[in-house]
Amino acid sequence: MDKILSGVITLAIVGKPNVGKSTFFNKVLNKDLSPVSEIPGTTTDLFIDNILYKNRTFKLIDSGGLKRKGKSKSDEQKYITKESLKAIYLADVVLFMIEADKEFTKTDKQICRLVLDKGKGLIFVINKIDLVDELKKIKNEYIYYIKNLFSDALLEDPFSICSLKLEFPKKILDEVISIHSRLRKNFDNKDLNKALQDAINKNKIPVYSRFRPKIKYIKQVSTRPIIFKIFGNQANKLSLDYQKYLAKSLSKKFNIKGFKIFLRFVSAENPFKSKKY
Repeated sequence: MDKILSGVITLAIVGKPNVGKSTFFNKVLNKDLSPVSEIPGTTTDLFIDNILYKNRTFKLIDSGGLKRKGKSKSDEQKYITKESLKAIYLADVVLFMIEADKEFTKTDKQICRLVLDKGKGLIFVINKIDLVDELKKIKNEYIYYIKNLFSDALLEDPFSICSLKLEFPKKILDEVISIHSRLRKNFDNKDLNKALQDAINKNKIPVYSRFRPKIKYIKQVSTRPIIFKIFGNQANKLSLDYQKYLAKSLSKKFNIKGFKIFLRFVSAENPFKSKKY
């Protein structure tokens, strides 16, 4: 008998109302646990159940549909929004579902930004592909939006499905496992510092107020989320664009995909600053 690996992977299914979250949830579980209807707002509470895949236990969470603030004033919708945000906070990875025949909206952007800023893994799934003719064009448009809207993270291209005809989504769950593993990875300090220096050599640190900040070293201080501290002279004066450049360079170097890494910049104190003569 194969050994069940320790560590439950919590996957939250999130998106606007009626995008097919509950259908996907039920298909993966192979049971009708979460209510399904063409009426938006059918799912109000969180539905949670476990499956076993590749000796890993997945805790799946189906959430209600998130609406933009102007349409979230009813008590019921406020409750749905509260429960959906709870699902995001509980998750290791969030599966964000969008419809093939709909545009990526401001609300979608806000939800995904929240997911990334909370240090969660993020996977995009385009559902209802049976409703469109030019899937390749639509998928490329979504890839363009995602890469530009969330340029501070390396994200995988969206998966495309039809929930109604869905077979067990092995590729999606394989990617969830990969992201879950990456979120827990510890990086070697020597490798980190070489990658940081390579990035600086490739793109020189810009001058700030007639002084060029100097980076000395980097170290990892956290997993889930992954946080690196970068130390140096006036390191906290680096421009936002250059901070994003360093984060992207490190993500590419170490193939950190599916979530955002966080950089904390620490400036060395001047030893003569408080010295009196």
